[in-house]
Amino acid sequence: MQPKSTFFIEVSTIQDFGRLVCAFERTPLLTFSFRLDKEDLLATQIDFLNNVPVIYYVKYSSRGQYLAYRNSNGIEEVSIVENIINPSLVYSPIISVDKFPSIFWRRPKGTKNSKYAPIKLSNFQSLVKIASYKMIYDESPLPLFVFRSTKKSKYVVGTALNMTESDGISYFYYATIPENPVQSFIKYSSLKSEDPTFTNKIEEHGYIYIKLIKLLGSHPLVKVNE
Repeated sequence: MQPKSTFFIEVSTIQDFGRLVCAFERTPLLTFSFRLDKEDLLATQIDFLNNVPVIYYVKYSSRGQYLAYRNSNGIEEVSIVENIINPSLVYSPIISVDKFPSIFWRRPKGTKNSKYAPIKLSNFQSLVKIASYKMIYDESPLPLFVFRSTKKSKYVVGTALNMTESDGISYFYYATIPENPVQSFIKYSSLKSEDPTFTNKIEEHGYIYIKLIKLLGSHPLVKVNE
């Protein structure tokens, strides 16, 4: 049974979770380890929706202090380790939580049916521009989440973004594709007249790379009727 407050969204694999917390991050996101409904979870918070935490998680029993991540020549490695000893890996500290304060599970009034407001973009290139625009200011690109549409006829690729802090609405910008991508990243160049492509290799110079995070099921906060 899921809690009645915090939004929990399950990613497909430990590789997707490792990619989410580590890939392209100037400072890796914190990983939290705790039990929920008798299951061991690794989780990270990356957003708020109407003041409610949005947490992405994977079911995984952690027996270590750090989540270690590396992508080398298209091969992705994710492991749980005790120490930071390999400089070629990116590490996310695992914070073991015994008990959250009750307010963590308490959803504010009026947020029972809270969802992102979906905005469909005309083309995939526009989505990539949104995901990568913060790189102009030396920030990390936004992750793109992949999941089945409501009618399960297409796959949705998109990201949540609130353009202004004064705007209370959180938007989910997306595009649709016919099949679930096998690769884990998108490769794009603003200097070349070529469409974004899916890839596993992220070493080629002159390109922007954006991570894809595949969800286990549909996105509970995004309704795309396609």
